[in-house]
Amino acid sequence: MKLRYYTLRYLIIALLAVIALWASLYYVVILDEVYDNIDDGLKNSKILIVRESYANDDILNIREYGINQFKVEPLPKGPLYDFSDKFSSGFEYMEYDDDEEPVRLLKTVFNDRHGNPYKLTIRASMVEEDELLEDLMTALIALYIMLVVSIALLNHFILRKVWKSFYVMLDRLKGFKLGSGVKFEAPTSPVSEFKVLGQELEKVLQQNETVYSSQKQFIENASHELQTPLAISLNKLELLVENNNLNEEQLIEISKINDTLNRLVRLNKSLLMLSKIENRQFEEEENIDFNALINELTEEFRDFADYKEVTVNAINVAQLNFTMNKGLAVTLVNNLLKNAITHTKAGGSLEIIADKNRLTFLNTGETPLDKNKIFDRFFRSTLNEQSTGLGLAIVQSIASNYNLKVEYEYNQKHIFRIIFP
Repeated sequence: MKLRYYTLRYLIIALLAVIALWASLYYVVILDEVYDNIDDGLKNSKILIVRESYANDDILNIREYGINQFKVEPLPKGPLYDFSDKFSSGFEYMEYDDDEEPVRLLKTVFNDRHGNPYKLTIRASMVEEDELLEDLMTALIALYIMLVVSIALLNHFILRKVWKSFYVMLDRLKGFKLGSGVKFEAPTSPVSEFKVLGQELEKVLQQNETVYSSQKQFIENASHELQTPLAISLNKLELLVENNNLNEEQLIEISKINDTLNRLVRLNKSLLMLSKIENRQFEEEENIDFNALINELTEEFRDFADYKEVTVNAINVAQLNFTMNKGLAVTLVNNLLKNAITHTKAGGSLEIIADKNRLTFLNTGETPLDKNKIFDRFFRSTLNEQSTGLGLAIVQSIASNYNLKVEYEYNQKHIFRIIFP
């Protein structure tokens, strides 16, 4: 989720809660004010009715609501009565609307001029006030929705404008690549924090570019310088072997030295490849047909598999294509294929299954590997001195470079699986 939408989401949630709270409080205050005004009118009517009862006894005989909207009921003498005013709301039938309508009632007790107690009930219609409150509620809801939508839209456009330079910076950062020779330039921004961020990014990336160039040059030079003396040493050993004056023991020692130097050559090449992969120096990409690539490499390893007495079978379940560097694709399949054949005992089998979005290598084996270490550099599951311990590490590095997922499991067979996005 983009930052401005993430911020806007919480802003809208806060607005919904805050404005709803204030709208509710406003409605309660207005409702209380309406009731208070009606109650004041009822109190005033009570004063007038009680006063009139002292002058006109006929009022004391009104037992039903009439045009005056009050009724008087006599009470027995003797008990102590509560003379306070009690207000309540309810519904009563109105002939005009032919329906139950809201009313406000005042109930109290008073004594006439002779000291006789009477119960006085006064009612006031709340039809108009009720309609007023309904209209007020409708207006508040409409205002509530309009405010939230308006503020959300305003913030959306304001945030988009404010964060524009940040997103431009982010796009430029995505397109930046170490070693490309293109300098990263932060966009100008009126926001001081974004301006500082851009300046710091320029400094950091410039430093990284310098370190990257130095590291790249060092690795290439070191690799080249190592290859030369190694090649010279191997040539001299070959010349020594051709010398007929050497005895069998000396020849055995020379053979061991030769194997060690060859391992150093392979180790040097593997480390150089790892460095190039991690520095993303394999830029050229094309659509790779893994079905055809597997068939081709399987044939190349046929002699090695026959020598190891391992049966290799390539199964194409579905067409598998992926865009990546051709050399890295060959290295990926080559390392897994060589690893599987090397670690399969004589008489065993290897299956390579190409599916729509996965490539699976299944080879027979008796002991499961440590899945937490097999992709570590220089980890070797056997004591084979010819192994550099970098084959699967290179596989993992290539996979990470293209967002591929590498999985290993053991189920009576060693299963290596490459999952393509």
